[in-house]
Amino acid sequence: MRTSFKMMTAAACLGGALAACGGGGDAAEMAKFTGTWSAISGTTTLSCPDGTFATPVGGQVQWSKGVSTDLVQSSPPCVIDANVLGSTATGTGPACTFDDAAGNTDTLTVTSYTFVVAPDGQTAEENGAGSVLANAPNGATETCTMSETASYQRLSR
Repeated sequence: MRTSFKMMTAAACLGGALAACGGGGDAAEMAKFTGTWSAISGTTTLSCPDGTFATPVGGQVQWSKGVSTDLVQSSPPCVIDANVLGSTATGTGPACTFDDAAGNTDTLTVTSYTFVVAPDGQTAEENGAGSVLANAPNGATETCTMSETASYQRLSR
């Protein structure tokens, strides 16, 4: 159950479901984030009852103006809603459920998330933490804690 679970969880963490309350980012602050960002390094770590597993972070994320929050990151299978203060987008939120390549149904719950744009406006750091509940087709379940750190480079606005 673990191998495909680890790979899908890494993808889900980049687009984990998050929600934030409030807001207040002005147009100039939000413009720091909008556009496409590509992961250049990073690791998703799952700590499970039977061991700790690390997976490299890869892929791209797209930030755009949100409706109920300042920003939304649309990177399937989940979506991030975040609010902006200065150069930091912050969110926490509800569970996101998705199927992995092995037929498991995994539920990611993110309890903390930040995406911080560097002063150069071209690089950013992501940090997230939460839990993953894996449900195998045979009924077996497993809960793991998840943490992720990654560095990004802006591709476009």
